[in-house]
Amino acid sequence: MNKRVVQLSLAGLCAATMATGLAAQPGASTPPAAPPSARPSAPALSSGPGQIDSQAQMAEMMKQILLEKVPPPKVALPPPPANRRNLEGTWIANQLSQLRYTTGMDGKPLALTPEAQRLLDRRVKATYQEHEPYGNAAAYCLPPGTPWMSGLIYPFQIYQTSDAVIFVFSEYHTVWNVRLDAAHRSDGVREFMGDSVAHWDGDTLVVDTVNFKQPLWIDPDGSAASADAHVTYRIRRTGKAGDLMEMVVTIDDPKMYREPWSFAHTYAWRPDMEFFNEYDCETQLSGPDALARFGLRPEPKP
Repeated sequence: MNKRVVQLSLAGLCAATMATGLAAQPGASTPPAAPPSARPSAPALSSGPGQIDSQAQMAEMMKQILLEKVPPPKVALPPPPANRRNLEGTWIANQLSQLRYTTGMDGKPLALTPEAQRLLDRRVKATYQEHEPYGNAAAYCLPPGTPWMSGLIYPFQIYQTSDAVIFVFSEYHTVWNVRLDAAHRSDGVREFMGDSVAHWDGDTLVVDTVNFKQPLWIDPDGSAASADAHVTYRIRRTGKAGDLMEMVVTIDDPKMYREPWSFAHTYAWRPDMEFFNEYDCETQLSGPDALARFGLRPEPKP
C-alpha cells in the first residue's frame, strides 16, 4: 500500500481518496470481509519502494497524520463556556476513525444482514484485490452523512439558538441542522444529512436522525447503512474543563444489521481553528474523468 495514498486517505487531503479510505495499490493485501470470527490474521503489507511494511508502521503513520492535522495549540486557549449545555465553538476530532468497524462499543461482533455483508465484501474486494475502489458520496463532493463526517479530521463549528443546534463543517461545505424539541418532518423530503430533531437529557444532547437521501458508508472500508437507517447521537462535553466532547453514535438499521450497535468519536475544543481553510473538492472532482483520476470507479447499483 503506497504511503502517499494512505496519507491522502487518512489526512483527508484529497476528497476522493479519503472517500474510499485506503485506496490500495497493486501488491497490497488485507483481510477479507468475512465475519470477525472467521477472519484470518492480516498478512504483512507488501514491501517495495514507498510501501508500508507492517501493521505497526501503519499505526505509527496514522499517529503522525493525526499530529499533523491536530497540532497542539501555539497559544493558550480561552476556556469553553461554563454551561455544559453550551456546545458553541470550534471542535475537531482528536482520534482517527476506524477503517472498518467489526464490533460495537459493547465488544459484540456486528450482526450484519446478508445484504450488508454482500456490500462490504464487494467494496473490500474492489479496494484491496481489484485495486479500483468504489466512490461513495464524498468522492462526488456530496455530503456523506453524519456518521462518516463526524469522524473526519477537519474542524467544525457549532452554533446554538433557543430552538436549534447547527453544525457547520469545513469539508463539503455542509451544514447539519438539528431542531430542538420538534417533530420530524412529515412532507417526505429527504436530505443527505437526514432529518434531525433533538432534546436535552441532562447535559447530553440526544439527536434523532432519519430519512437520509441516499445509503451511507459508515467507515472507509464500506460498512453500510441504508437510507432508512435510524441514527441516534448522544453528544456531551467531557473533561474537567469541558474542553472535550464525546459523540456516541447508534445505528439502528434492520436492513443492514440484525441489532443496533454503537461507536463513539471524541473531539477537542479548538477556538484557534475557527478560520477554516478553503475546501474545494469541486475543483478536484470536476470533469467526466474525475473518479478515474483518483483510481476510483462508480459503484454498481444494488
